[in-house]
Amino acid sequence: MLALTSASAHAEPLIHVVFHTDWKAQAEHGGFYEALALGLYKKAGLNVTIKPGGPQTDNTRLLAAGAIDLAMVSDSFQALNLAAKGADVKIIMASFQKDPETIMAHPGAGAQSLTAWHDRPIYMDDAFKFSYWPWVKAKFGFTDRQSRPYAFSLTPWLQDTRALQEGYLSSEPFTATKGGVTPQLVVLADAGYPGYAGMVATTGKYLRAHPDVLRKFVQASQAGWAAYLTGDPSAGNALIKRDNPEMKDELLKYALMQMRSKGIVISGDAVRAGPGVMTAARWATIHREMSAVGLYPKTLDPRTIYDLEFLAKP
Repeated sequence: MLALTSASAHAEPLIHVVFHTDWKAQAEHGGFYEALALGLYKKAGLNVTIKPGGPQTDNTRLLAAGAIDLAMVSDSFQALNLAAKGADVKIIMASFQKDPETIMAHPGAGAQSLTAWHDRPIYMDDAFKFSYWPWVKAKFGFTDRQSRPYAFSLTPWLQDTRALQEGYLSSEPFTATKGGVTPQLVVLADAGYPGYAGMVATTGKYLRAHPDVLRKFVQASQAGWAAYLTGDPSAGNALIKRDNPEMKDELLKYALMQMRSKGIVISGDAVRAGPGVMTAARWATIHREMSAVGLYPKTLDPRTIYDLEFLAKP
């Protein structure tokens, strides 16, 4: 919620903002932590507190209920779910131009494409099954009989060299490699999936009351992501490890390497306009693709869920 904190006896008071992330502190939140560590929020007149999420985090529900003002929404499905329910919530920035959701196979699986792998069993969690999976089936010829439950242990996949495994680009592939298997990867975005991820969302009430605060937060966060991806990430990483003592340098390094090499943050429109950018055309494409596989009504207007006015202009 909004509060005022005195910066000094002679300075303008900083506006206190609490930003709720979608998981424990990690490299995928690096741009926000970098903005905090480099003083970019403070320079913009904000006193930002980053509140990490965890296994029980449900930012979409809390936003829809008006219980929090500013939070991460993990993927485009969560955003469109909010739109479908008529929630007074707006997406105002997308950290990830490419969704990091990934399908991996064992080495030697042949051509590195989902079309070539369409007849293999695939381990997936429920979140994947009720979001990305309908799109994967429609695009690449998979069927429900190939689905296998994923209980967040890679042991079944490691033991079945024909099997596929869904996961996050910086998580399951890292764990597989540590387990002695360097997997072949297909990032769904590289296979045509159009969704944004790692988005910043706010309530309509907060947006109408504090547009200047949101503009400052978004643009400082965009600058933070640019610094984290293209400069020295050590300042942001130090704060990540402070908020998540279980986070190791090895995983931070791996995740950042994957985000850089796969263009997760800086690719497409972000090459010209900078990290965080969104476009109306891209949102229309996301809705069209997802409604085509029956996840959302074709009559749903995706324009109800985003607001582009707070992004830095290229």
